Amino acid sequence: MSDKTDKDTQSGKADVWSLISTLLAGPALWGGVGYLIDQAVGGKTWMILGLLIGFVASFYIVYVRHGRS
Repeated sequence: MSDKTDKDTQSGKADVWSLISTLLAGPALWGGVGYLIDQAVGGKTWMILGLLIGFVASFYIVYVRHGRS
């Protein structure tokens, strides 16, 4: 019985780390892409747009993977 509880705890920790990494990776990736575009064209808005796209995409991915019951 203890093994099942340990497996449930480990599974819960894995889910939490999956959520955290997804929420951090989206803005980091798309913010970085926006930053590179800003450097190439000399603008200031692409990084902000990339961060927003990253936040929206990562929240959507979290919702699809974990939010639906």
